[in-house]
Amino acid sequence: LGNLPMKMPFCSAVITEGGTVYVSGAVGAVRGSEGKPEIVQGGPEAEALKTMEIIEACLRACGAGPEHVTMVHAYLVDYSMERFQAMNKGYLQYWGSRPLPARICTGTNHVGLGGSVELDVIAQL
Repeated sequence: LGNLPMKMPFCSAVITEGGTVYVSGAVGAVRGSEGKPEIVQGGPEAEALKTMEIIEACLRACGAGPEHVTMVHAYLVDYSMERFQAMNKGYLQYWGSRPLPARICTGTNHVGLGGSVELDVIAQL
């Protein structure tokens, strides 16, 4: 698991147990100018796309890929139909023509680094 995009000091970014892969909540972060993570610019659409790219890196580190994802939990700050649609645009851009996993989306007050989208996934090997 040495190829993960970022280490988290408070939990495992990804673990496997009995053929199931659990990817912890991730936000659409990039390395900032000082080397510290910061949220990608562009709002919920850009954040959802970048978050799924980070999640894919976690999956690949465990020998899995997007095709193995069975469930996604989505958390959206300041939930509104406009922000929900923006998040979905980036999310669907990531998935393209691949089959979509099951998903739940809920509103929340805050996600890491002050972003607006946090996603976690469960996958089956």
